[in-house]
Amino acid sequence: MNAIAFFLPDLHALTLLITTAVYAVIAVIALWQHAQRGITTDWLGLLAVTAASWSLVQLSAHWGWFSLANTDLSERLALYAALTFGGLLVQFCRAFLRQGDPGWSWLGLLGAWLVLAAVLEINLPRWPEQIPVTPGLLIIRAGLMDVVLISGWAFMVGGAALITFRTLRQTQQPLHRNRIAYWAPILALTVLGHGLVFAERHSLGSLVVMASVLLTTAVTLQHSLPDMRQAVRQVLVYALALTLTAALAALGYAAVQSLLAPQRSQLVFAVQVALAVLIAICFAPLLRLAERTVNRLLLRRDYDAGRVVRDYSISISNILDVHELAKVALAIIRDSLGAQHGQLFLVDRKVRMEAPGFFFELRSVGDPSRSETGVLNDISPVAQYLYREYRPLTQYDIDLLPRFQSLLPEERQWLAKLQADVYVPVYSQGNWIGLFALGPKLTRDRYFEHDLQLLSTLADQTTVALVNARLVDNLVRMNEQLRVAYEQRDQYSRQLADLDRAKSDFIAVLSHELRTPLSILTGYSHLLTTDPEFASNPAYAPLIEGMTRGSARLQEIVDLMIDMAAIDNEALSLYHEPAPIAPIIRAVAEKYQAALVERELHLTLDPSLDNLPDIEADTNMLGKVFYHLIGNAIKYTPNGGRITVSGRALDFGHATMPDGGIEVVISDSGVGIPPDKLELIFSKFYRTGEASLHSSGKTKFKGGGPGLGLAIARGIIEAHGGRLWAESRGYDEERFPGSHFHVVLPKRSKTGSLLNGAGKFSSVTGPPNVSPVDGSRQLPGGR
Repeated sequence: MNAIAFFLPDLHALTLLITTAVYAVIAVIALWQHAQRGITTDWLGLLAVTAASWSLVQLSAHWGWFSLANTDLSERLALYAALTFGGLLVQFCRAFLRQGDPGWSWLGLLGAWLVLAAVLEINLPRWPEQIPVTPGLLIIRAGLMDVVLISGWAFMVGGAALITFRTLRQTQQPLHRNRIAYWAPILALTVLGHGLVFAERHSLGSLVVMASVLLTTAVTLQHSLPDMRQAVRQVLVYALALTLTAALAALGYAAVQSLLAPQRSQLVFAVQVALAVLIAICFAPLLRLAERTVNRLLLRRDYDAGRVVRDYSISISNILDVHELAKVALAIIRDSLGAQHGQLFLVDRKVRMEAPGFFFELRSVGDPSRSETGVLNDISPVAQYLYREYRPLTQYDIDLLPRFQSLLPEERQWLAKLQADVYVPVYSQGNWIGLFALGPKLTRDRYFEHDLQLLSTLADQTTVALVNARLVDNLVRMNEQLRVAYEQRDQYSRQLADLDRAKSDFIAVLSHELRTPLSILTGYSHLLTTDPEFASNPAYAPLIEGMTRGSARLQEIVDLMIDMAAIDNEALSLYHEPAPIAPIIRAVAEKYQAALVERELHLTLDPSLDNLPDIEADTNMLGKVFYHLIGNAIKYTPNGGRITVSGRALDFGHATMPDGGIEVVISDSGVGIPPDKLELIFSKFYRTGEASLHSSGKTKFKGGGPGLGLAIARGIIEAHGGRLWAESRGYDEERFPGSHFHVVLPKRSKTGSLLNGAGKFSSVTGPPNVSPVDGSRQLPGGR
């Protein structure tokens, strides 16, 4: 019989066995869910392990597997278990409510309380069993221990309740509030269960505490929890409906009893049956009446989904402005669902420039003065969800689901700043193009499943209108960008014109300022050259020769700047006379004879030059043109290369020169010209190669220079009414494709065609046109 009694324990032992097994299962589940739920399941597992351990200790003491010398301690094991449970519960509460800091102070307080209890338990102060406080007032030490343990438990559970209440007040999102609200029944069951334990109803109290832990486990491990406000609302609805039904039944039965005589029992029974059927028929209308009444009292909004969709489609169908579309759409959504606030974002998928991949740019519309832009990376779990899942996303999911834990802090912070409760994506042909971000409801209700279905339908209805509005918005933005670009272009053009004018003025001033000291320098060097005393001294001869060459080179540069200033200021004076081209070119070739010999270059003057007709031109200016062109060919042709000058006559009606003229071509076997630089080389101060090569010699291979020669040559040619351009197959310092410079000049000068009344001309590029005012030759795009 003793063995049977051992294996058939009493109710308290059975309760301890059940609670131990349940806590062990909860601990295993918490350990299994650790990877997905994190620290919350860690504290849940620790709470379950501790509760299971205390149950085993109490079970062992109950079965007599070990005996305690102090029988009071054996009776107080449940109080120690309650205090430990309360301390771990407040720590678990902090982790569940995401308080942030670990809150080790609570664990420290629990440890201090247990140490105090242990000190009193082993009676380190050596107090008697009855402690006198005042005459006639004694405190029993065993009772003091109970007070210490129970007060510690109350402090811990009260702390958990305070943290829960404070977090609930600070939380605005309904789904989070609903999750926090579950702590009310958890704490209520905990207090009730431990209260029963304190009242020595150990079995029932243990089961109630176990129920609180089971509820805690369900709330922790289940993401989507039933809505408590909805449950309370349904309870109120059914309670009101049952009350109305009971009242109707009571009135009916009372009327039957008062109107019909008791002797007519069969009739009374039939009337009562009919009355019951009538009450059953009326229950559904009474239930709807009760639901409307409760919703009105609780300020809950009801809507007709079909009507909302129809009104929404009609309202947005003809809107082409994205800001107006956002205002109308959000107004209908707020009126229907009672959202506190909302935003519509345009979503653009853009390629990342600094690294491979792309990102999503979200730009808010509706209020141009409050335009807000956010960025979600392509690897963002929120972006992946909205791009691929085709259904709304709640902030509650972002905060709690494991798949969103890798969200970047800046993205999480931006989403939090929106204070949205639900995000509804808008798609077009499989592309994510828009996003509704809606705040909590005014009634503090959550967005239920039927609300999310309605929002998805409205998002689908928005697609066509949003696509059309985005096209218009893109055109408006493009026009605005073009306007800004044109304004910037005009501003830069004015700045460039001002800079070019300032540069021309500087050249004119500098060239004239240099003429006087240069004349003095040239004069003195000439005197030194002719002075017999210095000329006969061999030590002075190289110095005087260097001064003479330097002043000559400086004079040449000053002359270049003066010519360039005259061309820029349209003040170049031309003196026309019959000019044979061949002698001009031969005179230029003679000037370069020493350089040609030094560089081993072969300059060929084609016999066709002698067959060219004379033209009306300024021979001095044409000499400068060919001087710069042949000098340019020498500079960019390698040693041993060839330079050829040829010409041909242009008959009347020629496409290039309708009134007839000549064409001279200077060809070389040099490095060539890049195709994109064929016009740029005629710009002022343009130099190929490094600027550090400047002054390395005007006839050295790829030597530097001021960069004015070709610009002056084109200015002079255009002043004569001709054209100058370059041709080349490209730039190559190994194959040397060469270059060809074409000079086209008119045969005859018409009266007033080159000079205006002030003796000025306009230097421009392009085909010549005749001004309708004074007949002067003008070219489009002139400087």
